[in-house]
Amino acid sequence: MPFKKGESGNIKGRPKGAKDKNTREARELFLKTLEGQVDKLAESFDKVRERSPEKYLDLFARYAQFFMPKKTESDIKREVSSEFNFNEAIKRLRE
Repeated sequence: MPFKKGESGNIKGRPKGAKDKNTREARELFLKTLEGQVDKLAESFDKVRERSPEKYLDLFARYAQFFMPKKTESDIKREVSSEFNFNEAIKRLRE
């Protein structure tokens, strides 16, 4: 079946957050390499912490960003009716 302009062969597309094969393989290789270095990394982190707590915190923050989800900022705007009674809403929530 030939490709037709404007039509997708994969309507749903790639799932959000899905990693491609190369990314997945690179991550697995990195983690396998890291497994053998855990003791050395911990020792190095301890040495940095002893010499300079500020550098240790900076290093830890930089290192952690590869393992922690990135936070994003979201603005939520909502109009509240002038009829809204905050005290009444709290009272109803407590019931």
